[in-house]
Amino acid sequence: MTRHRPGVTRPLLPRAGPLAGRLIATDIDGTLLRSDHTLAGRTIEALDAARHAGAVLALATGRDWHAITDLLNDLPSIDYALCVNGIEVFRADGHELLTFTLEAATAVRIVRTLRQNVPGVAIGAGLGGRLIGEPAITAVMPTDVGVVEEVDDIISVLFDAGRQGPDIRDLIVHHPQHASDVDAWFDRVSRSLGSHDGFELAHTGMPQMVEIVPPRAGKHTGLAWLADHLDIHRHNVVAVGDGLNDLAMLAWAGTGVAMGQAHPRVKAAADEVALTNDEDGLAAYLHTLH
Repeated sequence: MTRHRPGVTRPLLPRAGPLAGRLIATDIDGTLLRSDHTLAGRTIEALDAARHAGAVLALATGRDWHAITDLLNDLPSIDYALCVNGIEVFRADGHELLTFTLEAATAVRIVRTLRQNVPGVAIGAGLGGRLIGEPAITAVMPTDVGVVEEVDDIISVLFDAGRQGPDIRDLIVHHPQHASDVDAWFDRVSRSLGSHDGFELAHTGMPQMVEIVPPRAGKHTGLAWLADHLDIHRHNVVAVGDGLNDLAMLAWAGTGVAMGQAHPRVKAAADEVALTNDEDGLAAYLHTLH
């Protein structure tokens, strides 16, 4: 299910400059931020310069909205944010424009099937802007992706959501025996679920996790919707990232840019390869555009 939020307008006036009519979307972890999770002054300046040159700027991240608000305070040039790997699209002022959701019955069916076929699986859910997870999920979740509320059994939470509770945005799936090989874990989850009716599987951008998302949801679909919302042609969209969850976004964009330390599959799919995030590769690339 896709929900367009009320009050959606085209808030940006046309901008002048050499990058007018361009949309630039950047991943956060491994792209915007250095490996130590710091934001370089050079990167802030490069984003400011790109916006001054007429570009519309967006973040495209696996983090939820609550996990990027502090970062946005340091990035006044950002106009939009694609959160939870494109499942949510926000204006930078926090107004939610678009949400993809899972049907509650589908989410419950997924959980029951996984528990039957993969003993010991741990599951979390994004519910209306909150991330709720079973203990094994909260134990491995990176602290910079947001606060995780812990529950013993996610199924009861999903039932509550089905009774006109908060929207179910996604499910995340983890198993400690598959922590070292996310591709093998992805394949096992896919086989265990069989027919993918009413959902899709995606890489989260985090180690040890596989994400189950609404049909057609992803960074690429969120970015495509935003480009259409802004009347910007796909050819004029630049996407920058480093992880497997960026693959489809880089392939969809008119120009896909992989960071220098990106996963080999991401580099292979990209049109260009920048310097690494620790070399401020995003900033260096943006300076080449104008």
